[in-house]
Amino acid sequence: MEIKSRDLAGRIGKLKIGKKKVETPLILPVINPKKQEITPKEMEKEFGVEGVITNAYIIWKDESLREQAQKKGIHELLDFDGLVMTDSGAFQLMQYGKVKVTNTEIVEFQRDIEVDIGVILDIPGIGDFEKMRENLDTTIKRAEEVKDMIKSSKVLWAGPVQGGVFKELRKESARKMLELGFNYFAVGSVVPLLNEYRFKETFDCLVWTREVIPTDKPVHFFGAGHPMMFAFGVALGADVFDSAAYALFAEKGKYLTVDGTRDISQMKELPCSCPICSNHSVEELRKNKSLLARHNLYVTMEEMKRVKESIRQGTLWELLEKRARAHPRLYQAFLGFQNYLDYLEEKDPISKKRFFYLSKESELRPEVYRHKKRLQQKTITKKFVDLAPFERVPIEVKDMYPFGQREVPWEEDAKPRDVSDWDIVNGIIGYLYGYYDILPEDAVIERSKNTGRIRNVLVNKKLWLVLRASDYIPILHGIAWEMAKRGGWKVIVPDGASDHVKDGKSTFAKFVIDADEKIRPGLEVLIVNESGELLATGTAKMSGKEMVSAREGVAVDTRRLKPEYAPDKI
Repeated sequence: MEIKSRDLAGRIGKLKIGKKKVETPLILPVINPKKQEITPKEMEKEFGVEGVITNAYIIWKDESLREQAQKKGIHELLDFDGLVMTDSGAFQLMQYGKVKVTNTEIVEFQRDIEVDIGVILDIPGIGDFEKMRENLDTTIKRAEEVKDMIKSSKVLWAGPVQGGVFKELRKESARKMLELGFNYFAVGSVVPLLNEYRFKETFDCLVWTREVIPTDKPVHFFGAGHPMMFAFGVALGADVFDSAAYALFAEKGKYLTVDGTRDISQMKELPCSCPICSNHSVEELRKNKSLLARHNLYVTMEEMKRVKESIRQGTLWELLEKRARAHPRLYQAFLGFQNYLDYLEEKDPISKKRFFYLSKESELRPEVYRHKKRLQQKTITKKFVDLAPFERVPIEVKDMYPFGQREVPWEEDAKPRDVSDWDIVNGIIGYLYGYYDILPEDAVIERSKNTGRIRNVLVNKKLWLVLRASDYIPILHGIAWEMAKRGGWKVIVPDGASDHVKDGKSTFAKFVIDADEKIRPGLEVLIVNESGELLATGTAKMSGKEMVSAREGVAVDTRRLKPEYAPDKI
């Protein structure tokens, strides 16, 4: 999976499955093969659905459906050309305690009917440690018994991640599925937790899984299909969701919103402008479950679009602060994000368009955590300004993201501060990279005639670095050669990739041998080969750890080094 945009641990990615390509985060509406309130073809045309999920066990158990599927294939059976995923019957196993099919039989059936994504028959459930240990052992054994069939199949197989609410079991499950060669991972057994409003434990299960699975491999958050869950799941690293809620809730007369569920029988207004609510009355939705299901699906699809756009705009945390008010237990789980700050800080880009202080929970943002960690490192500044929620901020970096892009709901002292341009540039380099002694005393610092902000830094009449006008993040030029002598902030590639990188072509993760663990997405970094030669600079698209573990996607958006900017003595 190739990552295109990111915010927090959320990503917009391109997932290729055979000849099909879909954009993530992705929602797969559940299709009941026996009863379709909305057909897959209607979903595609009217709602923009790219993929659906149906139940292979239900099809297998029905003789007529099974024969049709085996003869025509799953896509023709559903009359749908998009992505089709199938579940194996594990949900029925969790609900009823048994199913009338073996693991091998249902895997072979999914392969034969040519699904795009299939799942082995794992053992789901929530219970005590001993029971979860037993269930996990059986799931692993079942994955092992079909591993050869899975490797030789064109189907993308999902490795189920089980283990109840126990961290060591969830992580063991994820590691084992990774070792067995799965390239798609499904966090299972969260429905019982969601039914009991155990949101924090639900989020724990996702984070524990995502901490093990490399960033270029998609994770499916099975059963987290209510729209109020999408922003949280995506922010913590989920790529794919499935939802039966649109139909199941309609059957019960429930009207979905992004902040909860309403009983249609108790409503007098329709607080929505989707085509259904714009053209029908409350009374019509009460009487027609198909209309209600359509509204529910519109809300579901709309919220996923909203989440994706929040990633592109860098405002996903702001959306979380709004969505957390949907339920007290969800708010409690959101406060628990402070337990994930190391995980989130590693993946969160170092710069965004803005930083809005909306509530006390804005103080939990990864940017705040990152700043406080940096203050614990070496600093030579003697002047600080108090900028909530960051508290003490070195005066030299007050115009850099996130300090200069923050908006707070109160008036602040806007008086200019006495600090030289040299101190500002030196302070920014030191704050980001730890180098407080690299900027020459005779450096020439130029300000933009249009904005009045610092723009270019020259040393010996050669361009040394540029500060981006929007966030004061440095773009490395002549400084790159000086930084290369000091050992850090490097991405190492094979000697054989040197010419490719020198030409300014993207540095792909599959070529990365090693990378500095301090690298974060959005930071300007150095690219060197195994021999230590400086090849180029560029903007990191992943963290250092992610670059090393991933095998797909762009690690660094490479920028060619211009020899004319090199120092006279290297």
